[in-house]
Amino acid sequence: MNTALLSSIVNSDTLPSMPAVALKVVELCREDDVDIQDVADAIAGDPALTARMLKAANSSMFGMSKKVGTLQQAMVVLGLRTVKVMALGFSLTDTLKGESKSGFDYPSYWRRSLTTAVAARNIADQYGGVRKDEVFIGGLLCDIGMIAAERHPDGIYSPVIERHRAESGHIHEIESAVLGLTHADISAMMLANWSMPEPLCHAVKAHHGEGLDELDSRSKPLACILLGASELAGLFSGDLDPSRTESVIEGVVARTGVSREFLDGVMDGLNQNVREAAEMFSVNLGEEISPDQLRQSAMTQLVNLSMNAEQDRVSAEQRVDQAETQMKSLRHRAETDKLTGIANRQAFDDHLDATIRDATDSKRDIGLIIMDIDHFKNLNDTHGHQAGDEALRRVGACLDEISENSQFVARYGGEEFAFVVAQASARELREFAEQVRESISRIRFDHNGTPLKFTASFGAAHVSFGEESVDSEELIMRADECLYAAKEDGRNRVEITF
Repeated sequence: MNTALLSSIVNSDTLPSMPAVALKVVELCREDDVDIQDVADAIAGDPALTARMLKAANSSMFGMSKKVGTLQQAMVVLGLRTVKVMALGFSLTDTLKGESKSGFDYPSYWRRSLTTAVAARNIADQYGGVRKDEVFIGGLLCDIGMIAAERHPDGIYSPVIERHRAESGHIHEIESAVLGLTHADISAMMLANWSMPEPLCHAVKAHHGEGLDELDSRSKPLACILLGASELAGLFSGDLDPSRTESVIEGVVARTGVSREFLDGVMDGLNQNVREAAEMFSVNLGEEISPDQLRQSAMTQLVNLSMNAEQDRVSAEQRVDQAETQMKSLRHRAETDKLTGIANRQAFDDHLDATIRDATDSKRDIGLIIMDIDHFKNLNDTHGHQAGDEALRRVGACLDEISENSQFVARYGGEEFAFVVAQASARELREFAEQVRESISRIRFDHNGTPLKFTASFGAAHVSFGEESVDSEELIMRADECLYAAKEDGRNRVEITF
């Protein structure tokens, strides 16, 4: 913490002095045997303060069934501690009003402070074990360090205000980043200088949660109430996003132990109570936010978040689909022969291995056909490589059109092509090879005005994996031997082994 700056703020001459009447009341209330009449006489010296005390005693906060008509009656109703608190609060609000050169928003400040004070007092009704007057003054003064920092002659608070306007986030976090301390630190020291009870000073310092778990059993309940009341005030003053309404309520319930139903009632009556307090303290609150607006805004935020989440989900799915499409495209290019448009040698090897594994496991038959275009070198040498390429393209298109789901076709290499045929008998494999051979022999195309045609030779190998087991190399070798035999026997024919 920046202790030098903290001392400079708290001891600055720009902070107004406590009014004499308030000082007198505070001093009298320190005495153990103080006479209530002495306190009443001190307050009576300030007509405005007297009127406010009477108004406070008759307010709904104290719930008197009969109207209080004299200061002495008000003193009895309020009690010495509350009189001290109210005198201090009334005096401070009078001395800390005004316009800010740095753009500090006083109406919002007082709305937040009074809302914190009233909410804290109301929560204390059900919390138990804490003094309502104590949490009220704690709520009223827990943010007073903002005004002290804002009035510092060096203008140290202006960057905090500007940054808070420019970005979302808790102002105490921005203060810590910019100043090295927070308004809670300043407020706690100011209360200590005014001889406020030590547990209250500790609670004010922790009212944003910092150091909360380190507090003693007297200070922690006060701090829990102030923290919850401060967050409720953040909602009602517009400092917190309405989408946080539910999480704030859950946090207050968890920290203070009050019921959700009770807290809903506190929120519903909060603005009315704050307006009444504002009249007593004669402060301008600025724009009001109702519980219904909070709930509506929170619902709208949740709907927007849901819509955004759905858009994000759809976008993510689209990105996944695009990535899958790109992967499929890359895989297709990696597995496809560029010239013929059918599978390449790598895809053939992978497919043959997978088909053999499946046939081995299921004890089924498979067949392999390897074909070679007859006299392809002569075609290239006579008519050129462009004619040879066109012949390969025509063969690829023909084989792709003939093949079915159980028949995988690929360019094996050069002018050689291959079929992997699953679940086919030897007879069916030969019939299919003859069908392909006849289709190839019917291919015709013109090249530079010359009509061209060609044939192909076929070697087929059939294996029943219920009777024997072979690997891909063995199967290819058997088909190759049959292909060689077909060429030796005059080409444009099918040879098969099984």
